[in-house]
Amino acid sequence: MPVETGERRRHLRWRLRKRLTGRISSDHKIAILDISLGGALIEHANPVRSGTVSFLTVSVAGQEVTLKCRVIRSANYRYEVRPTGVREHVYRTAVEFSAPSPDLRHLLHEITDSDQMERQGDVFRKTG
Repeated sequence: MPVETGERRRHLRWRLRKRLTGRISSDHKIAILDISLGGALIEHANPVRSGTVSFLTVSVAGQEVTLKCRVIRSANYRYEVRPTGVREHVYRTAVEFSAPSPDLRHLLHEITDSDQMERQGDVFRKTG
């Protein structure tokens, strides 16, 4: 059942302070900023095209979880300067999961079953 958050979201989301890392499209490294049964917000260095179907792969609790998703939107969010002095784009991308699969439920269980969770309004935040 959707939780009223004052937003258009249909699912309760978990915002992660300690970001989970993984890959999208098998070779682009990503960090997950927040996640829900419906989708996730990720950050990465390589552009991805809106509308494309992809796979988001994350390692959690020693297991690799792969989730089918569709890129909803992606935009250059900021720049980072690497130690070499090279300025690099950082993109933020919203992805929508095709269905609440057992792998997604496992991933959310691992995130929420932590003693580092604290609830802040209708958003959960992982501390640590």
